[in-house]
Amino acid sequence: MHVDLIESLRCPHPHADGWLVASADVVVDRRIVHGTVGCPICGAEWAITEGALHIIDPSSLGRSALSHPIADPGDVRADALRTAALLDMRDATGVVLLAGASAYAADALASLTGVLVLVVNPPAGVARAHSRLYVRDALPFGVGSMRGARLDGAHATDAWLESASRAVLRGGRVIAPVSCSVPPALCELARDAHEWVAEVRVAASGLVPLRRG
Repeated sequence: MHVDLIESLRCPHPHADGWLVASADVVVDRRIVHGTVGCPICGAEWAITEGALHIIDPSSLGRSALSHPIADPGDVRADALRTAALLDMRDATGVVLLAGASAYAADALASLTGVLVLVVNPPAGVARAHSRLYVRDALPFGVGSMRGARLDGAHATDAWLESASRAVLRGGRVIAPVSCSVPPALCELARDAHEWVAEVRVAASGLVPLRRG
């Protein structure tokens, strides 16, 4: 888990919004390989092991959620190019989130654009070089903390789409399967037979950082 992502995390438990804090045991190239993330409000703690933050145990997601056929390398690069174009990634700023099978494009996307890639519930053995998060119901991130997001079919539920709309900054984009509806906070830009892409037009309110004058 990259250290720059820690301040974007929020506790998934139902209480007032607040930042999480990290205790790092092993850090390599600004990436926490082993450590702990905790919530100062409720006292909950979650482990970071081998670079992955485990809000839940990956085994609880079930084999089908983490097992997908390995895509052809040519198809992966084409998919990364498509993702970069749909998310309007013309520079190397921000964080892009890829959920589920979308994580196959993580390496190629990072190489093409230079952005920081976060993979959520990736298939087994995929994208281990990137920041990884395992979580069940929704994304535990603050408002506007992601540049863009792509969700696969397993993660395009109402709860995931709502949290993605909240996590992506205003003007950022979300890609999801056409089988799901576009949330009210998003404005659809285009769709094909498989996916739609939409822009965040309504920014939610989030935490306001306080600084000494």
